[in-house]
Amino acid sequence: MSILGLDIGTTGVKAAIFRDDGTFVAAPYREYDLVSPRPGHLELDPRRVWAGIRDVITAAVAATRDDPLRSIATSTLGEAAVPVDAENRPVGGAIVGFDARGEDQARALRERLDDAEVYGITGHAINGCHTLFKMLWRREHDPEMFARTRSFLCFGDFAQACLGVEPHVDWSMAARTLAFDVHELEWSSRILDAAGLSPDLLPPVVAPGTAIGTVGKNDLGLPADCVVSTGLHDQAAGILGAGIRPGESMLATGTVICLGVRLQVAPRAGAMVANNLCYYPTAGDRQYISIAYNFTGGSLLKWYRDHLAGDEIRRARETAADPYDVICAGLPEAPTDLLVLPHFATTGTPWLDPRALGAVLGLRLTTTREELVKAILEGVVHEVKLNSAIYAQAGVDIASYKAIGGAAKSRTWMQIAADILARPVAILAVDEVAGLGAAIVGARAAGVLASEAQAQELVDRCARTVAVLEPRADHVARYAERFAIYRDVYPTTRRLSHRIFALSE
Repeated sequence: MSILGLDIGTTGVKAAIFRDDGTFVAAPYREYDLVSPRPGHLELDPRRVWAGIRDVITAAVAATRDDPLRSIATSTLGEAAVPVDAENRPVGGAIVGFDARGEDQARALRERLDDAEVYGITGHAINGCHTLFKMLWRREHDPEMFARTRSFLCFGDFAQACLGVEPHVDWSMAARTLAFDVHELEWSSRILDAAGLSPDLLPPVVAPGTAIGTVGKNDLGLPADCVVSTGLHDQAAGILGAGIRPGESMLATGTVICLGVRLQVAPRAGAMVANNLCYYPTAGDRQYISIAYNFTGGSLLKWYRDHLAGDEIRRARETAADPYDVICAGLPEAPTDLLVLPHFATTGTPWLDPRALGAVLGLRLTTTREELVKAILEGVVHEVKLNSAIYAQAGVDIASYKAIGGAAKSRTWMQIAADILARPVAILAVDEVAGLGAAIVGARAAGVLASEAQAQELVDRCARTVAVLEPRADHVARYAERFAIYRDVYPTTRRLSHRIFALSE
């Protein structure tokens, strides 16, 4: 039987198709763009996203004609939620997490509830990136749209509605809203009352991998009995699909770059809350994960591709090569003397600063294109190391990393990661582990996989390690010197970035 993990991201959607014996079939992909209604505002157009979802599902149906799809579940970007009417039709765009809107609303909630209390309920500190504050911004600044909104649906829930089933949200996605009690596993009346919002604006919450219906008659070619299930937040799906165990970390490089760890127990506040490190439930009974992330991950190399890589793009077209392979060819072997602050789409943890801006330090007239490209790769990983060091302070030690996402295909980038992080980086047999994680919970919901043991066997077969990149001692030492400078760059430039940011407000 075939199973499908629908991986809905910030810049595109992918349909990761697997057989129930662990065979990877295909992963058709469609890209879409963020919409910026005005400077500093970033949204996803739900109609464009659904068009992409339709395309990849249609491609998935074509790829599984001899073994039709039995289940669909989603791996979904966090925070962004679609305002829909009573018929689940979009009435506006979905504000993404790293959009600066929501800051004022977050400050207002902090006057009613302190971070420690909110963290104790939700597993997250108060920050404007969360869905709760995007909802409040809509209410205050677009009351006409808010009045027409019956519900705010995260994109997994929205996809369910578009597939014709009643939308439900899973625990891990609900936790990204800052309105969910991660211990009671229900919407928090304490948080919603303080915000002045009704729980009716949010869909029912159920466990990941809960069957919520079948597709029925449809125009996508899906079998009518194909089970639609709740899925997972994309990072939780990646942690599941990569088979992350305590002491390991997922290193997921997509649009966002993210660390993901499993926790033995729910952590206490302290270093975690002080550095905006969250925890929240995932698939399994009382299982928790934690993630640290930077909103500018692989999107920084995409920025270079789209705006600075004219010659490389031409060469790629002429040779039918992957543009990223051409961009990353011939990079200098040694660490560069440049420092790139990868805050082009604000920051992630530990700062969560929506007014932060990116920077490139150390430029000279002799700086080459190849040095700049390598410095971009280095800068993204320096931010990862910053978060890894904070995890260590909180008692979460990472001995090794498993690379997933688009950047995992680049041995060049992953070797840089091993050298900067001073830890081994494993390359897995399948890149689509977030889709695999979603497909697994969907397969459990449909009865294709009968037990956790069978699910783990599937992970072990699909996401086995095919190579391990070891840190090189001479590079580790040189990168440690650069990291000692890097960790001071944001605190030193923060006020200047805020003054520049204010020019566009």
